[in-house]
Amino acid sequence: MLKAGMIKKGMFAIVVLGAVLVLAGWRYGALQTTRYDSREAEEALRSLLTVSDQAPGTLDKLVVKWQGDWTANGENPEVIAAQIADQLNMPAVNKLVENGHTVYRSVRDSESESLNMRLNMMERQAKQWYVVVQLDSSDAGREQLIQAHKLCAALLKSVGVQAQWNTTVQRSLHSGKSVSQLLKLTEESLARDLSMQAKERYTDATTLAVSYEAPELPLSIQSGEHQVHMQMAVHEDGEEQDTRITLGFPLITIEY
Repeated sequence: MLKAGMIKKGMFAIVVLGAVLVLAGWRYGALQTTRYDSREAEEALRSLLTVSDQAPGTLDKLVVKWQGDWTANGENPEVIAAQIADQLNMPAVNKLVENGHTVYRSVRDSESESLNMRLNMMERQAKQWYVVVQLDSSDAGREQLIQAHKLCAALLKSVGVQAQWNTTVQRSLHSGKSVSQLLKLTEESLARDLSMQAKERYTDATTLAVSYEAPELPLSIQSGEHQVHMQMAVHEDGEEQDTRITLGFPLITIEY
């Protein structure tokens, strides 16, 4: 279902399809569909990072995405967007029009920052908006990201966003092993503490992508007749002469 094509086409396929599935109404597991408790959100993220730390390589990128619907019941969407940005210590929102839809956007993106953030509040139809908050860090900003994630859990609930979240971790290493060898090595490392079963597998010349059922993990998405809790992609970058291992919980939602 999460189909990868050749090299870059394949990279974008999973990312785009993952986003489409979420926007189309697919729903994650019990944690974020029924609860917004910030402590539980923090504990769930920490548990997923503990799992990802078992993969080989150095942590290069950590991304958490919060997203969900917001309905304007007399409130001004620009005020709500400004409130979210202010509480997250982001710059003032800008009003844009993209493809005929109003968007309120704020971006905190600097090489000197260990945590970057991006807010988009997009008009879908009259009174119906879709809110996306993306948190992005390296390993150096891990703790800051966790605390911002915890804040998002409470903040988005307080302004009425029906939010869900997912996380993606990207690691890199120099290795003489093939992508299939690294995939097997990573599976063996994760399986020491995790019961996991491969459900979907796609490959091209430089990439292997696999989706897994792992009921111990806190996030899941329904895929056909089974649930997916984790997706892994191992990609060989010929230009950079390194290999990237990307873990998505429950899906990869960034380019790998």
